[in-house]
Amino acid sequence: MIATSFFAYGLMAVIAMATAGFVAALVAGLAAMGRRVGAAAVPAPVAARPPTVAPEAARGLDPAVVAAIAAAVQAVSGAGRIVYIGETQPMGGWTGEVRQRHHGSHHPHQ
Repeated sequence: MIATSFFAYGLMAVIAMATAGFVAALVAGLAAMGRRVGAAAVPAPVAARPPTVAPEAARGLDPAVVAAIAAAVQAVSGAGRIVYIGETQPMGGWTGEVRQRHHGSHHPHQ
């Protein structure tokens, strides 16, 4: 029984180390491919447009935070453009009711 436990422990350690090595090699390979592709195709700089934020949604938001989020999204998404940053308005009428019923259907045992 003890020998089987030690064997299982050792086998799990070997599998864990092999998995960690595989993940490290995969990450290094992907990083090298990214550097190679990034050096070959440098996109032309795109002028970033300031995001359009509705005045009622901008209350309580620091403009520096909005600008930082917009810059991060622009850097990740590329040449896209941010149309709106802000809270969504609450749904009224039948759409809100249907959404509420649909979300409630996921928890039938309440």
